[in-house]
Amino acid sequence: MTPNKSEIEQALELELSDEDILDALSHISGYIDISTEDFRTVYHLAWRHALARLQALQDDEAASGPTA
Repeated sequence: MTPNKSEIEQALELELSDEDILDALSHISGYIDISTEDFRTVYHLAWRHALARLQALQDDEAASGPTA
């Protein structure tokens, strides 16, 4: 189910602490050489991309009208 426009507009990007990031990285097998600041940058860019994708889905559904 695609979120409605108000849900998308109210979506909040969570602020990740260093502890959040380090905990997440500890669950990955292997080693990732990334600083917590770089991780935050990747997270922010991914969040913005996901938000734009959801908004586009919502716009496409609105443009195509109701489905039966």
